Amino acid sequence: MNFGQWTDFFLESYSKPPIRELKTHAANLRATKHLRTAFEARRLFGITADDIELFLRERLRQRIRTKTNNGYHERGLVKPATVHQELRVLRRILNVAVRKKLLPSNPCSSVEFPVAIKRLFKPHYVTWSEQQRIERHSPQFLRNVVRILTETGLRINKELLSMKKDQVDLANAIVWIPDSKTENGVAEVPLTPIAVDAFRNQLSLAGPSDWLFPSNRTTGQHYNS
Repeated sequence: MNFGQWTDFFLESYSKPPIRELKTHAANLRATKHLRTAFEARRLFGITADDIELFLRERLRQRIRTKTNNGYHERGLVKPATVHQELRVLRRILNVAVRKKLLPSNPCSSVEFPVAIKRLFKPHYVTWSEQQRIERHSPQFLRNVVRILTETGLRINKELLSMKKDQVDLANAIVWIPDSKTENGVAEVPLTPIAVDAFRNQLSLAGPSDWLFPSNRTTGQHYNS
């Protein structure tokens, strides 16, 4: 099987919802567009770490091309973070191929990224004083969101903003998450006293709607960030 055929299978079977989020699938499509240029007709077994490193170096020398009414326009060089994302997608594609026994090992494991990327995907942990400053300048519903997220670790769109009132059990200090990005995310989540107070406050703000965070634009829908 060549790379192009396997990529088609990967995108269809391991990239689309509900296996992955729609945004993840869109990112995979963008990355594979460039990966196909280099590896489309190559057999999976024939792709080496040297081939991948050569592809990365060539991508880092390319310029961003945007389509306009007058044709294509070239801008600055492709950012290292963009190329690093393409490497991550390639690693994922070939990892699945290894699991399916189409490859003995993933050549990406021997690849050294040619550019040092500072602070790539480095999280910023909000301190308690920073959280309090955010809350002081936020509307009431947003204060509830901030407190619930920091106390429970729920995902903002998939789990919290799409939550219905009947998922909240304040008497037992838990919320039920029936749908999550990961299998382990489908569970009862225990609540701290701060989270309980935030949920109680939001229930009073939500009014008669079935949603915990009802949309102020569309009747019968939940708020979407």
